[in-house]
Amino acid sequence: MEYLQRWEQYAPEAYNAIRRNTDDVSEIALHTGWAEFRIRRIKNHVFYRQHQLDDRFDYFDPDPDIADAWFRLQQGNYLAEDLRLLEHEYFESRFEVIFNTDYRTAHHATIRSGRLWSPPEG
Repeated sequence: MEYLQRWEQYAPEAYNAIRRNTDDVSEIALHTGWAEFRIRRIKNHVFYRQHQLDDRFDYFDPDPDIADAWFRLQQGNYLAEDLRLLEHEYFESRFEVIFNTDYRTAHHATIRSGRLWSPPEG
């Protein structure tokens, strides 16, 4: 799939599928050993909540690499980097709510805390 198509077609469709899925939280918890409440918090943060972004209050733009990671986590064939995504999003979601801050501030705090995430190569 072409790069642009992954962003413009695949990612929005994948995010809609993830939002409709009611089994993914328990499946990811089972596969990773993470508590369901943490996975649910991450799902709400990434896929359902609106955030104060740089120029608007809105949902995160669908990201094909995050969708891929979510599907791998759900299927149980995840990568170490996918677990780092969970760590990153969990910390970021807590920081944003606890300190009632915008996304950018929460994201930078997450990076400073050492909870980095990069999509896998390829």
